[in-house]
Amino acid sequence: MKNIIVISTAIFFIIFAVFLFNVLKNTSKNKEEIVTVRVCKVIEHEALNSVVLGMSDYLKSQNKKYKIIVETCQGNMALASQILEKFASKSSLNKTNKKIMDIVVTIGTIPSQAAFKIAKDRRLRVVFSSVTNPIDISADFANLKKNSNMTGVSNFVQLKPQLELFQKIQPSLKKLGMLYNTGEANSTYIIKNIDPICKDMGITLIRQGISKISELPQSIEKLAKNCDAVFISNDNMSLSGISNIISICSKYKIPVYVSDTDQVEKGCVAALGPNQYDIGAQTGKIVKRIADGEDINNIAIEYPKKTELYINLNTHLEIPDELISQAKKIFK
Repeated sequence: MKNIIVISTAIFFIIFAVFLFNVLKNTSKNKEEIVTVRVCKVIEHEALNSVVLGMSDYLKSQNKKYKIIVETCQGNMALASQILEKFASKSSLNKTNKKIMDIVVTIGTIPSQAAFKIAKDRRLRVVFSSVTNPIDISADFANLKKNSNMTGVSNFVQLKPQLELFQKIQPSLKKLGMLYNTGEANSTYIIKNIDPICKDMGITLIRQGISKISELPQSIEKLAKNCDAVFISNDNMSLSGISNIISICSKYKIPVYVSDTDQVEKGCVAALGPNQYDIGAQTGKIVKRIADGEDINNIAIEYPKKTELYINLNTHLEIPDELISQAKKIFK
């Protein structure tokens, strides 16, 4: 009888030990599967929020568990640097092989510039998103790409098709006004590249630079008085004040065009641009590849897969039926 009790007790403890081992193993496994994604966003506006949402939704649909932490640098390089240094100090290390486990996502050019040196020093793995011209991240970026510890998704799409769209809507378009942040590399890149295209198309480009949001109302009013239409392209400061821009331009019956499709619903006439949510999902796919073990330095920079046409019919302009039939989304 004693032997039976001893054997039964031993079997119980063996079964319990196996059970406990599996529980601890699974718990440890689950912990290892949690990937922290630290996001530094340049500023608050709908387009960048859509990027974050697209990335988050994609990662949530995957098998691994992702913890996403978002901070905004308010367009300030010094604050961006502080946030990225904090991300580097908090980045968890795999004690076995000393590899960085966290992944950082920088949305916009300014936080991406702030992250470049930290990534190059191998203290962070950085995936940038919604950066118009990746070379603006650093003059060294092109040469160091293979060892920069950084890759990502640009939001740049060709400018000429956008101008052609504006001319189809406004055949009399001769003077195009552009408001842009003189301190934002992506904005000055657009201005530099759109100028010769405008000249080839018989359009006079009227540029109005601003350095802070308080300058926006007076600057946009000046533009509205001297142009046939206003175009806001990939400028985060202007996009953060888009409602004000539309309101002022409406007083002068000046249409506002954008490259950001998310802004058309607010009162802009049209946009031919990338879907920001899709850019976020594209960014999430790169994050997953890195989380799954792929070397970030072997992942090529990506660009939007497609452009979409958004049109707002609730303006004083008559939109051609041809364009309406091509639109991905129409607002009335």
